[in-house]
Order: sequence, then structure tokens, then C-alpha cells
Amino acid sequence: MELYEAINKRKTTREFLDTEVDFEVIKRILEAGNKAPTWNHNRNWQYIVLRTDEEKEYAFSEAKAIADKFDADRYLNMPRPYPITLGQKMYGYAMPKQYTMLKDAPYVIIPLFKSKELNGEYVSKLNPFATIWCVIENIFLAATAEGLSCSMRIPLNEEHDIVKKKLKVPPTYMIPVFIGIGYANPEEVQLEQYSPDIDKQIRFGSWK
Repeated sequence: MELYEAINKRKTTREFLDTEVDFEVIKRILEAGNKAPTWNHNRNWQYIVLRTDEEKEYAFSEAKAIADKFDADRYLNMPRPYPITLGQKMYGYAMPKQYTMLKDAPYVIIPLFKSKELNGEYVSKLNPFATIWCVIENIFLAATAEGLSCSMRIPLNEEHDIVKKKLKVPPTYMIPVFIGIGYANPEEVQLEQYSPDIDKQIRFGSWK
């Protein structure tokens, strides 16, 4: 698949087909992740792979509790002083699927980056975090090129430390995201996306 085609086809999937995925394909996708730029030239990223229902149920009990508690109808239909936004519609659609979009994926990839804690005092101090997201974007595009799709959940608040402890992640590593990978359900509802006008985003020389 040509690069721009993969970029344009990439989308977040929250419903997967019950179709097996060859693990050799997953390895190719992770190899693509390893081609990302790295701030310290060490590429000391690690990947935890979850395959069984038992592994995923154990790891994502927090995500399940959060999803089960969310009342989508109430959220989407609550009175607002303005028309509901595309972002709010997506939130209302996505929140109830935060657990199933991981459990139903044939594989869940948990990338790990070396950092004891995040320090945003200066942008440069976020280098480990910035480069792992380059890895993640490579994974998304490689999965798309393989005809697969990804779900994505960023751990919420204490969920990060709970999952980290359950999976025995060393204290020197952090988890940026949980990625489900599989074949997308072609019948999944597709919500409208906001498409910015690139000409209005480009500023020459300075902001004004």
C-alpha cells in the first residue's frame, strides 16, 4: 500500500471481526514501530502482547469498569446551550466501547518507553514520550498497510499504574497507550470527522 493511501485509510476501529491474525504480521508491524526516530538513539522500547481473553480481562478491568459506568444516552442527550459537537458525539460513541475494543481484538499491543515519570517543565524533557508516539504512529500506519486496523486507549489517571503493576512492568518504564489490532468490522458505524482547512492552519514567518 502506498504511504499516502495508508495515511488516508488509517482510522480508529472499535469493532473487530472474529478473524485470526498471523503473528508474523504483528511482528512486521512492531518492526515498523522500531524504525521511528529515537531521542537517545537506544530504541529501548519494549512491547507486551496480550492474546487470550483471560490476559485481556485481567489487564483491562479498570477500562471495563469505566465503560460499564458510562451512560451514553444520558451524555448524548443532555441539555446543552449549543449544538452537540463532533467531538462530543465521538466521545459518547467511543466510551462504552473502551473495554470491548481491546478484548475483542485478536492482539493487544502495549508499547513501553523508558521513563520513571513525565516532566513537562520544558518540552525537551518530554522527549521519551514524544518518540514513543512516533513508534505508535508507525504501528498504526503499518497495520493499515497490512489491511488491519487499530483501536487505541490511553490509560486514564491511576489506570496506568494499576495495569503496570498487574503486568509487572519495571518501575523505569511507562505505558502510553493500549493498542488493539485486528480486522475491522466493515459494518461499524462511521461518525463524521472534522476536516481542517490546511490553508488556514499554515502561518508563514510567525503566528500573524
